[in-house]
Amino acid sequence: MAEYTAKPGKLRLKGEKKKKKKSHKRKHESDEEVAGDDVDGEVLHDTWRRVRDLVDVKGSVSLVSRTGAYISAQDDGSFVEGVPGESEKRPPNEAEEFLGFVVGEEKVALKSGYGKYLCTSSSGDVVGRSDAIGTREMWEPIFQEGMIALEGSNRRFMIVADNGKLMASAEKVADDAKFTLRTSKAKFKKAKTEAEVEYGKKLSSLELEYVNKFQNFQDHHVIVSDRSREELRSARHSGKLHESLLDRREKTKSDRYCK
Repeated sequence: MAEYTAKPGKLRLKGEKKKKKKSHKRKHESDEEVAGDDVDGEVLHDTWRRVRDLVDVKGSVSLVSRTGAYISAQDDGSFVEGVPGESEKRPPNEAEEFLGFVVGEEKVALKSGYGKYLCTSSSGDVVGRSDAIGTREMWEPIFQEGMIALEGSNRRFMIVADNGKLMASAEKVADDAKFTLRTSKAKFKKAKTEAEVEYGKKLSSLELEYVNKFQNFQDHHVIVSDRSREELRSARHSGKLHESLLDRREKTKSDRYCK
């Protein structure tokens, strides 16, 4: 097998797009961009937030050891631990940035700035020499208390060895197998559905809102049922709130959609 060598030149993340001018188009109505809470190191350097869930392992990410050091890609395909505490002082440089990918439902893959995927070698070393994602390039993440452990295809967890290089050799998730994964990608959360919004409203306000929406306004008066709203509470829990609201409006004979 030929010895791995990296092409000389400026380190650049594959798949990295050129910066585009800001667009003033509205975002999709179902998504909302939210800033992370800068609490207990949750967000560093304005944009690098802690990854706590599989869905966020995408885009530019950095891997930080328990000493607060960045994991850096080397031109020989290896990965080494940097200066302790450096991650708290500055954002990652190009050699310390990776591209994260979610693979299937439970696995992730990481690509170095040299365009190579992290994988486990036969000796247990973590190396970046693969051009595509196969079994050896998949890692199973375990999230706990804001930390991540990565289990390789050899069923061993990633650690920083005594020589400062990454290895997949730990049988259990001890302290040396715990890392912090950060992403520069803004966190998105789904906007609440109409049903979820309605569930958070007071029943009195919700009934009045529907009366205003559907009523014929006989004699120009708003007519709201005087029956107890306890039946609405029961209907809400059983998933029949709308049917109950319609029934109450029908009883007042004020809904143009009622018989």
